[in-house]
Amino acid sequence: MRNVDIEVFCTAQTRVNKDEVRRWLDFIGAENFEIPADDACTDPALLVALAAKRCYMSFEPGLNPNVTKVRKDLTEYLDNVLKSGHGSVTEHAVYTFAIENVSRVFTGEMNRHRAGVGISEGSMRYIRYRDIPSWLPTSIKLTKNEEVALETGMEVFGLDFEATPEGAYHAGVHPDVLKRLDEPLRSRWVVALKKLKTQTVFQRHYGQTEVNYQEIQDIWKEELAPESKFHGKKQITSMARRIIPMGVATGGVWTMNIRAVRHIIAMRASDAAEEEIAYVFGKIAKYMVEQEPMLMGDFTQDENGFWTPKYRKV
Repeated sequence: MRNVDIEVFCTAQTRVNKDEVRRWLDFIGAENFEIPADDACTDPALLVALAAKRCYMSFEPGLNPNVTKVRKDLTEYLDNVLKSGHGSVTEHAVYTFAIENVSRVFTGEMNRHRAGVGISEGSMRYIRYRDIPSWLPTSIKLTKNEEVALETGMEVFGLDFEATPEGAYHAGVHPDVLKRLDEPLRSRWVVALKKLKTQTVFQRHYGQTEVNYQEIQDIWKEELAPESKFHGKKQITSMARRIIPMGVATGGVWTMNIRAVRHIIAMRASDAAEEEIAYVFGKIAKYMVEQEPMLMGDFTQDENGFWTPKYRKV
């Protein structure tokens, strides 16, 4: 098993053709509407604003007889769009993210979000593994306080978890041992041992799976030889993937419109979400809020790193 880190890359986003926008605005009679300067707003924000204004022909007063005044400040205008729940106009702007070293647990959760999302995921039918990389869940990583508790306990009791994980674990949670530790050190000590024990189970399971996966490849080595036909390799690779755990690291490309991004962050970058997708969309939320303050600025992050929108139903 090879532990890997999850990485998120923004590979593309909406780009506005301002020459064509000018021609369009002139065509519909909005000659006096000034297209904001490049440094005034992002292209995605501009496109959303243009779409919203077209709905009511509110580019300028009088263009629509029902409109006698318009908001000049684009930040204020877009905030009102979000506040009013006019979410359909946010579907015109898109962001594309390449997300790597996420597990099939993540993709199983993520791929339920099909509305407004384009998906291209790494194919385990075609991709054959040399090893089985995996992201270690945050739930079994030691916190700073647990690391301190572990070091303290190891010194007090003279235990070496890495050398003898089974013995160290059972000794560490023995009632006579626990009596010698005061709270909250006792609780942190026990949790730290449980996390390390769980990590050894993960390592053992993935290690055995790699052995089994290699054995299957050895059985079919002639069919998997470099000069063999790809069709046969594909069939064997598809068969062998069934023994690989859901935690195997994979990746892909997801394109999401702003409405979809907002919805997924609200649903998945919360304390109620599965830990891996919450981790990924915590990263995406931070990036999007920084990149698109006019479209995402109502999201706030709490002390635990989770994100909540001011305007949930957009």
